[in-house]
Amino acid sequence: MKTLRDVAKVYKDKALQAINPGVPYKKYKTGSSKAYKTGKLYKDIASRNRIQTMFTEDKRGNITFKLDFSVPTYGKYVQYGTKYMGARPFAQIAATSPEFIKAKDEIMNEKTAELLDDIFSDLDKMWKAGGPNLSVS
Repeated sequence: MKTLRDVAKVYKDKALQAINPGVPYKKYKTGSSKAYKTGKLYKDIASRNRIQTMFTEDKRGNITFKLDFSVPTYGKYVQYGTKYMGARPFAQIAATSPEFIKAKDEIMNEKTAELLDDIFSDLDKMWKAGGPNLSVS
């Protein structure tokens, strides 16, 4: 059973992994991300993104999930590139990783099943409350 915490951890791990040199990415000429030079970006992203604060789930009955990933300003230049440097999309690499997609899909499937169970339970109660007088037209 996946939780939002698990999904956030997978995303953070994959983003930090993608910052390190040597991560394969076919759109680079070298085939590697090279989004890591001094280690400052890695340390800043690791320290800014605590697993327990990366996700929120609306408790008021609304179906809302939010995954916040904080990147320092200079990290956006690495992510999107500049006119002097090509993009090194570590966040995109993390978001498209099979591990993140699997974790995200698992929790969404579980939450959808819970929601549908609640809906069908409510319909069943309404059906039983209507008794034999219910008709379908």
